Amino acid sequence: MKLSCTQENLSKALSIVSRSVGTRATLPVLSNILMQTDKGRLKLSATDLEIGIHTWLGAKVDADGAITVPARLLTDFVSNNSDKNINVELKESSLHLESDRFKANIKGIEASEFPLIPEVAKMHELEIKGADLAKAISKTIIATALDETRPVLAGVYFYTKGYELKMVATDSYRLAEVGVKLLNKASKEISFIVPQRTTAELSRLITEKTENIKLFTGENQVEFQIGETIIVSRLIEGVFPEYEQIIPKTSKTKLDLPRAEFLNAIKMASIFAKESDNSIKLKVEDKKVEVVAVSPHMGDNVSAVSGKVEGENVTIAFNAKFVMDMLQVIESSEVIVELSGNAAAGLMYGEKDANYLYVIMPLRVEE
Repeated sequence: MKLSCTQENLSKALSIVSRSVGTRATLPVLSNILMQTDKGRLKLSATDLEIGIHTWLGAKVDADGAITVPARLLTDFVSNNSDKNINVELKESSLHLESDRFKANIKGIEASEFPLIPEVAKMHELEIKGADLAKAISKTIIATALDETRPVLAGVYFYTKGYELKMVATDSYRLAEVGVKLLNKASKEISFIVPQRTTAELSRLITEKTENIKLFTGENQVEFQIGETIIVSRLIEGVFPEYEQIIPKTSKTKLDLPRAEFLNAIKMASIFAKESDNSIKLKVEDKKVEVVAVSPHMGDNVSAVSGKVEGENVTIAFNAKFVMDMLQVIESSEVIVELSGNAAAGLMYGEKDANYLYVIMPLRVEE
């Protein structure tokens, strides 16, 4: 292998694939990045056996070849290299890198030892705008379970209905659902669960320049094509809960609140709620709304929030972080809160976020 490429392009490509490198790899080669020539370009690949990423970059290829080299060492050398171009040459089992002012030899492992990243069977194909998918991920990933005691909750549930893709996540304490328009009609209704980490990596790779993303599903895998980059991931096996039944259909109290003001009040209350498991109270009385937090040792805090109030008085307790998570990802300037008493789930959504809803379970209110 002998080639040359720009430092900028190589550094960007390494940053794309390096996140899927195995950090606690039992196999030494999983800590490496596979570099190989491919039809006049340079292809980089990395995997931790859960997620695999390929990306391609332009290069002047003089000789074909392949080698795996330690990801951290290669990335550090390239990112700290301020020269414009880098020449790369494989000499036996070492990768020789040279630019105007810097030279390095990095010992590698044969490409044949790198685990094959399986190709997805591509039974179904979907296409979606990159910006739409990025927003949908940010609105749902917040509700995924952090532990894997129930694996199906540790991911985002995708399912199709005609030209719409629904994405849902729940950790059993809250639930987020968003609908996204597809650019093509699904050949049939399909559903699958994508691991939380995969959706996070996908979101990281979507930029303002990303146009459309193609999504392919196989029997137990999913593939996302983002420009010159491909992410392949396993799917979570199991059946996602029948979540529709927990979405409130009616309410006794409806609030229309300025998002920024409400978020600021929740943030203020959370300062005082740290000693009480992040519990804050939303108090609705006489057409007024207050956010209340009480700390046994630090004191208490009350924040008034302006807005429209319809229906009954109620005092309900929520986890402050769960409320903040939702308020930080919606795009609307106004947020709607629908309540049906202090023991029933609350429904929240942005006034202009028509395809997004957020259900949050209440905490026990101490009288």
